[in-house]
Amino acid sequence: MTSPQTFRIKSFGCQMNVYDGERMAELLGAEGMRAAATDEDADLVVLNTCHIREKAAERAYSDVGRLTREDGSKPLIALAGCVAQAEGAEAQRRSKLIDLVVGPQAYHRLPQMVAEAAQGRKTVDTDMPAISKFDALPRRKRSGPSAFLSVQEGCDKFCTYCVVPYTRGAEISRPFGDIASEAEQLVAGGAREITLLGQNVNAWASDDRDLAGLIRHLAQISELERIRYTTSHPVNMSADLIAAHAEVPKLMPYLHLPVQSGSDRVLKR
Repeated sequence: MTSPQTFRIKSFGCQMNVYDGERMAELLGAEGMRAAATDEDADLVVLNTCHIREKAAERAYSDVGRLTREDGSKPLIALAGCVAQAEGAEAQRRSKLIDLVVGPQAYHRLPQMVAEAAQGRKTVDTDMPAISKFDALPRRKRSGPSAFLSVQEGCDKFCTYCVVPYTRGAEISRPFGDIASEAEQLVAGGAREITLLGQNVNAWASDDRDLAGLIRHLAQISELERIRYTTSHPVNMSADLIAAHAEVPKLMPYLHLPVQSGSDRVLKR
């Protein structure tokens, strides 16, 4: 098989997957590949999956089968995201059509894995390396008026009903300087609203700053008009973050604070 020239990324589930999908597109674009408008036009299709929302996972596997074309051909198929992390090589046993499996902490290796898959090698990478994948990602160049910015990943809470700690790993905060730089790149590219993303976004901490301090700093970017953040956890809601909602005009009056269950017994398990 020749190296793919066009790609399509299909993201399912949460805002973090939307962000990851954008970053994967930037990686592939940096390799000279072009985004395709439809599956039929794509040499490579990346299914960026969600493991939290059951219907999203089922839809992704169903989509794998639908990628086979009338003449029997198919694009290279990459399974990415949290289903890929949870199932690893089992995903390729479940569907022989899947050429490569890459977890959410390893997608900076996507171009290399695509090159290997184009040579006929089935590849799997679900490692959670200590070195941040963000160091290997290209600079942000263009964005719409609203943009996502990942600041924190993973979860240490281990709620009994949730798989996030197993698919996204332990809580990790991106360095303050990296976030500030990416925010400035997004604004320079046209963004006027930035949503800070994290599985437990209000657990973010770096350089003696917490999320409230980060928000106050980003609010100083003159052309940035609105700041949001999601998803926060009740344990990490601080008095300073609450105060920021009153004191920072650019911070929108919106709080995504999922309680998940009214049962203390369930939450403690």
